[in-house]
Formats: sequence, C-alpha cells, structure tokens
Amino acid sequence: MPTAIRYNIRSEKDGANVKVTYDLRVPVGGPALIASFSLAVDGKELIDNTHWVPGQVQFNGMQFSHLQHPESDVTVAFSISSNEGWIAANSAVLLGERRFDEVVFFGS
Repeated sequence: MPTAIRYNIRSEKDGANVKVTYDLRVPVGGPALIASFSLAVDGKELIDNTHWVPGQVQFNGMQFSHLQHPESDVTVAFSISSNEGWIAANSAVLLGERRFDEVVFFGS
C-alpha cells in the first residue's frame, strides 16, 4: 500500500489578487517521495522548475496570482503524486461575485 502524502493547500482571493499557500510532506526516512506537484489558478500554473524539484519529502511555500477578470469565477486545481503510485487531485472555484473568497484542500 503506498504512503499517502499529507497536504494542505489554501487559496485566498482578495479582489484581483490570489494568494496560495501549500504544505506537502511524507514521513522522513520512509520510502515515499513527492514525485510531482501541480497547482493552477485560472489555468495558470504556479509551480515551475524554479520552485519544484521531484523527490522531496517536504515542499511548502506561497505563490501569488493576479486575476485579469476578478468578477469572473476562477478554478483552483492541484495534483500530487508519489514515487509509490499514490495520487491526489481536485479542483474548486473561487467565486467572482465575492471580493473575498477562499478554497482549502487537505488530506493525508
């Protein structure tokens, strides 16, 4: 049975600005590693090769995105996988009609 990656991803919208914080981890010293992590707001990938290196046991940080049309709904989506075949993915919507909105994903 593959080791689950513990994750907490929080997206906070304030008008046209979106702040996303993330914390991913697997048990240190075990066989599991974080193989991939993708995080997008309104189709714009926030994690690139300057932030991400496969094979880590922990990855956390914060990214920002500016919405071109803050009055429109936008999708926040992520996917995570491990070297053992464990996978998690989900998406949710930040509502354009709200100046302030948030989406939170967590799991283990």
